[in-house]
Amino acid sequence: MHGTARNTWFGSKWLGRGWLGMSAGIIAGLAGWHALAGAQAPDPQWALETAYHYPEGQIDAASVGKLGVAWEFDGFVVRGRTNRGVEATPVVVDGVMYATGPWSVVYALDARTGRLLWQYDPDVDGSFARRTCCDAVNRGVAVVDGTVYVATLDGYLVALDAKTGKPLWKADTITDRSRSYAITGAPRVAGNVVVIGNGGGEMGVRGYASAYDRRTGKLAWRFFVVPGDPQAGPDESPDVTEARKTWDPHSAWDLGGGGTPWDSIVYDPDTNTVYVGTGNGSPHPLWLRSPAGGDNLYLSSIVALDADTGRKKWHYQTTPGDSWDYTATQNMILADLDIGGKRRKVIMQAPKNGFFYVLDRVTGELLSAEKYTTVTWADRVDLKTGRPVISDQSNFSEMAKLVWPSEAGGHNWPPMSYSPETGLVYIPVLEAPMIFSMAPTPYRPYSNVQGSVGAFPTVASWGGTQDASVLAGQPAPRFEQVLKAWDPVKQKVAWTSRVMPFWSGGTMTTSNGLVMQGSADGYLNIYDGRSGTLLHRINIGTGILASPMSYTIDGIQYVAVAAGFGGAMNRSFLPGWAAMDRVNAPRLLVFRIGGDQPMLPPRVAATPLVPAPARFRGGEEQVRRGQQLFAHNCLRCHASADSPGGYPDLWKMAPETHEVFEQIVLGGAYSYAGMASFADVLSKDDATAIHAYLAAPVKKDEAGAKTMH
Repeated sequence: MHGTARNTWFGSKWLGRGWLGMSAGIIAGLAGWHALAGAQAPDPQWALETAYHYPEGQIDAASVGKLGVAWEFDGFVVRGRTNRGVEATPVVVDGVMYATGPWSVVYALDARTGRLLWQYDPDVDGSFARRTCCDAVNRGVAVVDGTVYVATLDGYLVALDAKTGKPLWKADTITDRSRSYAITGAPRVAGNVVVIGNGGGEMGVRGYASAYDRRTGKLAWRFFVVPGDPQAGPDESPDVTEARKTWDPHSAWDLGGGGTPWDSIVYDPDTNTVYVGTGNGSPHPLWLRSPAGGDNLYLSSIVALDADTGRKKWHYQTTPGDSWDYTATQNMILADLDIGGKRRKVIMQAPKNGFFYVLDRVTGELLSAEKYTTVTWADRVDLKTGRPVISDQSNFSEMAKLVWPSEAGGHNWPPMSYSPETGLVYIPVLEAPMIFSMAPTPYRPYSNVQGSVGAFPTVASWGGTQDASVLAGQPAPRFEQVLKAWDPVKQKVAWTSRVMPFWSGGTMTTSNGLVMQGSADGYLNIYDGRSGTLLHRINIGTGILASPMSYTIDGIQYVAVAAGFGGAMNRSFLPGWAAMDRVNAPRLLVFRIGGDQPMLPPRVAATPLVPAPARFRGGEEQVRRGQQLFAHNCLRCHASADSPGGYPDLWKMAPETHEVFEQIVLGGAYSYAGMASFADVLSKDDATAIHAYLAAPVKKDEAGAKTMH
């Protein structure tokens, strides 16, 4: 370390060991785990790297009210008219902040002033936005030994010179480019390799994690999460062969299987172990994917891999035979806890399925598992077998069922954090059920049809219902979010915050006992970590998804947070979200004591529905067919009429846009902005039918529902 940057995210000890370069997506505020320049970080606290914890600083309960803006960066690359989500927590090393935004663009900023030092745009093929579940987002970089690593949406891993931003090497991580692979996660450095996963579990792919020599970019190893088609050749490793025993031999191998490790990967240097959190199956329902049943390893699992070889040490499957999109890709925290009178090296996770897991990270032994939110798909986890006790309520193969949690999960990707001072984990908890039912049409990769249909019962605009037969005998539906302080030793809630808008951001903790979290309504909230008292709120007017982070330079502590709503929730904004009222432009704000009042974005100007030219309107049958095609191919991004969202409102197209509609949908005229051509799945007649549906006159009935004349 050098210069005047006394404290940065990482201590000099770890620079030599080569593990510090973890992603912002994992470490966030813990970026926080650092030492003074030239000092030795005290073992065993290195595990705080995974905990989103900042271990020192002058900001405390008495001074948080004096926080103001030190500087702001708003120079993110935006393509077209879509302001996409900003999900990466920055990393600060040697006085330089490294951040990413949509389209995998990397920004190097002076951490004192916000001045742009360099920018790297990988010039991602815009058509890859169609290959993603949840927008063209990016969750951060890894930084180690003067090198910045970033994974791009179109599947490349790139090493950059930290001083100049110039590429050092570039590796293609995608094994089959005919499939819908993409990357939104951050790379993780593990000793001599850098590890990256991929997305596409909804789109018909086979998941895997890859490790590359961090100096040369040469592939070191690859771990496949699920087996491949047995007709395509022998299994890649004994680990894959072991997994195959848990699948129906007649599984739908052509649909990929899923299991993509699209987010959480962590590294334990003490045991040289890489922990990979894996995703859902493809298609979602077990009975479509593997008709005879089975656990379907290694879907929805934590898999411990040898960092040198990629061979499995152990695994724990949180949701055997997952049918509800209950991924185990949520962030994992490494810590040393006193459990049962013994000091245990543990790994903790609150995956989507609603249970909080504490495992021995050396052996994989399950130590405890309790519900941190409402759960009805399973009654409990049997600690003797390690398996969930599945309830009858979970099976929607014959009829629709209300199941808790929803497919959004009890906890999604916004990271939870851990404070060794309080002994608590702070979880952004989503409280919502979902009505699961079988899709009326067969599973289709590259579309909205996942084999099953999920609807929030309390959100009418998203297909919700109050059908008494579905809701009978079940907990009353709610649709909200809270912050829960969770005791991982006692496995119970210590405190719960007031309700905040659904889909709010990740958390960070500080050694001064603070917990910070951004929210969808555009506030940075600061809590007392022990009591849950809300100490201060800073209104920035932009929804926050990423975890905050903190760093200290020249004796001044800063708090940074990336803002910009989007991702999986970019289709349709809800009342209470800042994006409903103010322009949802991507921003990065850095605060300090004595800073300025934040500038609020301008308010969104209301625009009326625009009647389409009459010649594009079709008959009733054509419009009905267009509506079905729209649901299968377009609804993933574009909301229904009069439902504001992050993508262009197709009911408010300008006359000149109507004239080139076919060129956009089939010709890929807007592919640079993420609107790829659909000529591979839609015919000219299909495009005409969708256009007719969009051109049909729209009105609101007395209940406020959207209907067509």
